Amino acid sequence: MPVRDIILQMNSYLEPTPSWALEAAISLAQGCGAKLSAGVCEVYIPPVSNWLANKLVNADGMIAAENHKSSENAKTLLSQFSSAVGDDLVGEALLVRCPGMVTHWQLAAKACAYDLIIVPVYGHQNTVAMAEGLVFEAGRPVLLLPEPGAASLRLDHVVIGWDGSRAAARALADSLSFCRAASKVTVASVTKDKDLSKAAPISDVVRHLGRHNIAAEAIEIPADGSDAGLVLQSICERLRADLLVMGAYGHSRVREFILGGATRSVLESPKLPILLSH
Repeated sequence: MPVRDIILQMNSYLEPTPSWALEAAISLAQGCGAKLSAGVCEVYIPPVSNWLANKLVNADGMIAAENHKSSENAKTLLSQFSSAVGDDLVGEALLVRCPGMVTHWQLAAKACAYDLIIVPVYGHQNTVAMAEGLVFEAGRPVLLLPEPGAASLRLDHVVIGWDGSRAAARALADSLSFCRAASKVTVASVTKDKDLSKAAPISDVVRHLGRHNIAAEAIEIPADGSDAGLVLQSICERLRADLLVMGAYGHSRVREFILGGATRSVLESPKLPILLSH
């Protein structure tokens, strides 16, 4: 499926989304020939309605000041988006009012109608919660985007993490447009991490990609006791890859996400752009 409709998740609070994230998203949209939209989460902290807290520290006054800061940041982000994105790329500029600090539920309802969700990773304390919420609730692939090392975002070498799981198969399908545009594709399997005896072999993935006119190489690397997510990122670093594709593992239990180890490690510390699918 070609990527023609992208939404960039942006935060107004605590730290507003940095400008490099918008620049990278524009670069990606241009490369895909896609429209780019912004989903700006305006965080709103409800008043505490506690007489003692208001008496001692004016809690509601402090909250009102932070809400004002968040609102002004959201306006600035929307203005930056409108100014930076040309008419040929611009999609929607969405302001999503999000109560509290966990904001993914409101944005997920909007983001499900896009091909790709970009989540910038820049030290914001809720990045992990936002990314995992969108992966599991929006039903769309999520691109984790750490700060790129260059002005333009190039995805010339794609590495696909493969373990034969349902999530990996979904990620493979979601990555096809990026694989077609890449100059090199590598399928990587981390062995000795889990039982892969019943999984489709890595050669099947190479064959499948070939039928899409995508030439791919296959490599297998033993985990040697390391987390599979860390091993895959290490492979990408060694190969100088530009994008890692992998399935996201986990389930929701009373709106708390129980994640697989590999998923958790890449969410917390992505070293390159990572496409996650569930």
